[in-house]
Amino acid sequence: MCEKIVALSVTGTELIAKTSNAQAMLYAKRLLESMDLQVKFPVILEMENKQAVDLVNNYSVGGRTRHHTETRQYYLCKLKEQGKIVVKWTPGSGNSSDLFTKNLQRKDFNKHAAVDFGKDLYMGES
Repeated sequence: MCEKIVALSVTGTELIAKTSNAQAMLYAKRLLESMDLQVKFPVILEMENKQAVDLVNNYSVGGRTRHHTETRQYYLCKLKEQGKIVVKWTPGSGNSSDLFTKNLQRKDFNKHAAVDFGKDLYMGES
């Protein structure tokens, strides 16, 4: 899914991405249930941006958020209130998707690469 939205903050970007993730999770849930499989709720939605987590968990008021950010925040808050998702903060060092989205120091790169691709003779230990 490609949306033509410009996010002016990291928080806005995180909310846009996680709304898309939540929609994909709900689609997968409906697909699995159509095959007579059971899905347990709540699903854990991890975010790296603390302000985005706080906005979804209603810990802070975003007076300067834009409309597209507010609608996504509202959508995720509703899913949380319905017990469908739990939003948790994950530090960047524990986020293995950073391997594909950021330049990492060798230590973090090797840690995440080992999880995603397995150990390699040429990766080294440092």
